[in-house]
Amino acid sequence: MRNLRVASLSLFATLALVGPAVAATAAVPTPPATVTDLPTVSVTLTDLPAKDSLGFIHANKDVPVASQVDVADGTTTQTLACTTLPTDVAPLGVGCPTIKGHGNFTWTLDKKSYQLKFDKKTAILGMLPGKTWILIANRADPSLMRNKATLELARQFGMFATPESRFVDLVVNGEDLGSYLLTDKVTVTKFDPTKPDSHVALTSPQGVLVEMDSHFGAAEPFHFTTVRSRSIFTLKDSYVGFKNDPGVVLDADTQAGWDEVQSTINTLEGLLYAPKPDWTKISALIDVDSFVKYYFVSEFVENPDVASSSVFFYKDGPTDKLHAGPVWDYDISLGNYATTNRGGNPTEDYVKNELLTIKGNGPFDWWTQLFRNQAFAAQANATYETLKPFVNVVPSTIDGYQTQLLQSASHNFVVWPNILGQTSVIAFNGGHSPIKSTWAAEVALLRSWAAQRASYLAHAYGANVPVLRYSAHVQNIGWQPTVSTGQMTGTTGRSLRAEAIKITDTNTTTTGSVVGNAHVQNIGWMGYQAPGAVIGTVGRSLRMEAIQLKLTGNLATRYTISYRVHVQNIGWMGWVSNGATAGTTGRSLRIEALQIRIVRK
Repeated sequence: MRNLRVASLSLFATLALVGPAVAATAAVPTPPATVTDLPTVSVTLTDLPAKDSLGFIHANKDVPVASQVDVADGTTTQTLACTTLPTDVAPLGVGCPTIKGHGNFTWTLDKKSYQLKFDKKTAILGMLPGKTWILIANRADPSLMRNKATLELARQFGMFATPESRFVDLVVNGEDLGSYLLTDKVTVTKFDPTKPDSHVALTSPQGVLVEMDSHFGAAEPFHFTTVRSRSIFTLKDSYVGFKNDPGVVLDADTQAGWDEVQSTINTLEGLLYAPKPDWTKISALIDVDSFVKYYFVSEFVENPDVASSSVFFYKDGPTDKLHAGPVWDYDISLGNYATTNRGGNPTEDYVKNELLTIKGNGPFDWWTQLFRNQAFAAQANATYETLKPFVNVVPSTIDGYQTQLLQSASHNFVVWPNILGQTSVIAFNGGHSPIKSTWAAEVALLRSWAAQRASYLAHAYGANVPVLRYSAHVQNIGWQPTVSTGQMTGTTGRSLRAEAIKITDTNTTTTGSVVGNAHVQNIGWMGYQAPGAVIGTVGRSLRMEAIQLKLTGNLATRYTISYRVHVQNIGWMGWVSNGATAGTTGRSLRIEALQIRIVRK
């Protein structure tokens, strides 16, 4: 690899002797051969002299620069160049490929991501044609493969418009920038039944693509804040197409689609957050299958951004339902953080508790609300039977990526020696362990996390796995809305006692039931109650201090019931199972909240 690095640098040094173009008509240097055994994307800036440098791009993220793009795979080289060279009158040129910066927070980092745009749809490295492509730096992901693994999982799930991607090396103006992921951008196209398409191919002139982006959406010209969750949605693309720039006036169809999707989203939130949600009305507004699959992508990778940004939805006109997807942006997921709230615990019920597990990351918690509906929880369990095989092979997929990336990754960390063994660039969010000293160790960490995660989901979801339904009776509130397996009931941070709980099980043909025993203020242990009966007391202002839950019949043979409680002055205590005590006795401490889950043995 050391020799490969020297050879590569000699090529770049040769190119450097040629220098940048001094005029729009200057000759374009011959691009280098592949840097490693991966394909190389070589971008040569051919714009006016004031713009033909990486320094200009880095200083002006949103200004595209005319370029020649050469893609070499070791056998052939695909050259994409200007059909008309730039001029002083039209500095961006006509028919020129362009490059510009890409990203928000990631743009502030040393290794940056970029966007390539062509004048027409172009197929690259065997991927379906696209007009706009993203070169993802994966600077915050020392494994270099979290985005790729997640996109491929979504494609295997059959999720509509999942971007294709390829690992590549990147060279810009002769400067070696290391290993990147080249992927198609999430955009809208007009549906053509004769042409395969990996974009959001729509049929209605009022079709639109929107993004939930509470981090950066307020800066976009076309955005709105939802009435209920106060999440920010932006208009990203439409069937007709538009530029999301200040001063732009939308065409009539895009405006109508944008107005209609805002109305749909606010109506949906009103239904989702209702004390007794009406599933018939909710399911009439959304494409449930896409919401279930999007949930399992986000749940498997434990993506902390799912509560705040990069969450896309589309609607193909006013008569269509709201669809979840396409998926995008997963570099901080899959255990990249160590803390539970940012996805570090591979045995957590994560996305269905968005404001509990991902607290502080954003206000968006639609999947928490969806799982309050028994029908959604049941459909999720049934769907996972078909998705589980794809999830289970992710660890071996990571092994394949390790082999594929070996040379490029080794080369990348020579180009960027300030990554391995260092503090993560995302450590300011807290809970990120120091990066391992070798790439292989980072990959091993990712693989181990993914294997544990796949195992947990395989035990927690399935066609006949029961869906627990439970509700807590809380001081000053009364009975709370019923929630489903793994979700929180009760309150935290409000100093309110939980006084009772009711639990039932549904969605299974397995015989048996859930029974519980509560230790109550001034009473002590009350004894196990009948299935579905109140556990604790109501109307007596007495706190529950501890609980014991167990299964009966065949349920006890096939499944394990686990539970944990949030206790006054302590917080969340550890999980216990099958009749063990959760909480405290003899300390006069109230239970404030509970979580309960059931998994296959």
